[in-house]
Amino acid sequence: MRRRHFLTLWSLLFAWRATAKSSATSSLTPPQAEGPFYPVVPIPSRSNMIINARGLIGKPMTLHGQVRNRQGQPLHGVKVEIWQCDGAGIYDHPQQANHASFDSNFAGFGSVKTDSKGQYAFQTLVPVPYNNRPPHIHVKLWQKDRELLTTQLYLKGQTGNEWWGGEEREQLQIDIVQGGEYSQASFDFVVNA
Repeated sequence: MRRRHFLTLWSLLFAWRATAKSSATSSLTPPQAEGPFYPVVPIPSRSNMIINARGLIGKPMTLHGQVRNRQGQPLHGVKVEIWQCDGAGIYDHPQQANHASFDSNFAGFGSVKTDSKGQYAFQTLVPVPYNNRPPHIHVKLWQKDRELLTTQLYLKGQTGNEWWGGEEREQLQIDIVQGGEYSQASFDFVVNA
C-alpha cells in the first residue's frame, strides 16, 4: 500500500513539474515602453552595429536568441529591431541632448529577421546606464506590418528595481558571459503569433 501511494505521489509530482515547466516556457515576454528615442529614420537591416571596433566607446557584445510562439514553435521571418545608447550614454536621436557627440563608431540601431529556427543575432554593445536609467536595450518585434512586442532588456543584477527605490517591476534580463573579443548575451522572446 505504501509503495503504491509513494509511486502515485511521485507520478503526480512529475506531472505537476512537467506542467509547470511547460507553462513557464509559454509565458509571454512582457511589454515595456518604447521610450522617447525610437529612431526617426527607418531602421536598416544590419546585424553588426559596430562600425569601427578600434575607436569604439564601450564593450562589444553579441546578443542572440530565439523568437517563438506560446506553443514553443520557432517563428521564421520575424523582424527584430534593437536600439540603444552608445558607450557614453548618448542616443543617435535628434531630441537627445549632446546628439552631436554620439559615437560614430557605433550604429545605435539595427534589425534582423529570424531564420528558419527563429534565431536572431546582433553585434552590439554591452548596455550602459543612460541618465537615471539602468543599462538597457530597446527591442521591437514585427511580423510583416504587425507589431508583436515592444520591450526592453536589462543586465542581470541591474534590472531597475535597485534604481527605482526597490519598487517591484517585472524586468527582463540578459546574462552576460565574458569571453574572447565579444561578451555574449542571450534572450528568447515568446510572443502571440
